[in-house]
Amino acid sequence: MILFAGIAVLALLLVPASSGASGTAGVRAQTSGGSTAQQAQQKRGRELYLQSCAACHGPNPNGPSEYSTVPSLRDVGGAAAVDWAVRTGRMPFQSTKGPAIARGKSRFSEQDTRALAAYVGASVGDALIPEVDQNKGNVAEGRALYSQACAACHGMNGAGSALGGENIAPSMLGVNQLDVAEAIKIGPGQMPPGGGLPNYTPTDSQSIERVNDVAAYVEALNKDRFNRGGAPIGGKGPVPEGFVAWVIGLGLLILGIRWLGTRS
Repeated sequence: MILFAGIAVLALLLVPASSGASGTAGVRAQTSGGSTAQQAQQKRGRELYLQSCAACHGPNPNGPSEYSTVPSLRDVGGAAAVDWAVRTGRMPFQSTKGPAIARGKSRFSEQDTRALAAYVGASVGDALIPEVDQNKGNVAEGRALYSQACAACHGMNGAGSALGGENIAPSMLGVNQLDVAEAIKIGPGQMPPGGGLPNYTPTDSQSIERVNDVAAYVEALNKDRFNRGGAPIGGKGPVPEGFVAWVIGLGLLILGIRWLGTRS
């Protein structure tokens, strides 16, 4: 009896200990699995970087680029810049000269894009992808912010325009909310980081709210072009409008005068 009682007590003592050890092992396995997944993603990102980016940006994302016309990735905005450029098909670029502004089809899968962004972000010390939810945005507030910070270059209706030289403000039509948030954070091309929004900080709640508002307005542009003044004439602003007024309008007026002259 004493032997059986001792075995029972020992069993009671060992069961909780085994259970606790098992739980700890499970947590460690999960932690290790997460770390392994992250390491695998970083490894994949590095492979992609060396294959597709290093020839121009240099073998080390945090180092100098290979060309004077190509920026070092330590200066462009971290993971958000890589995600924005690769996901929208702007990179890999076809030339080392001129602005990379034209959107196109991405050459990378979504998984590879995340891996590349994660690797570069970790290398340069900026792995942040900005938060955005256009469904939480206010279109009226977004319109006011857009008119102050974006319309001078992109046009109030989002059609975009030439800024002089090789610089072009691309159209906002067809872009999604992440494009907007990442562009505001990194300030690509002639656009300043923060996109001209007041006191912008990508992790600040008020800044996130403002980005949501702008994203909501940009989404509204894709649904309603707001052409209340008549024919948009390409939506490029006063230049085509002036062309119509002076060339076509004046031309018709001259033809009318000549026609009247032949009748006298």
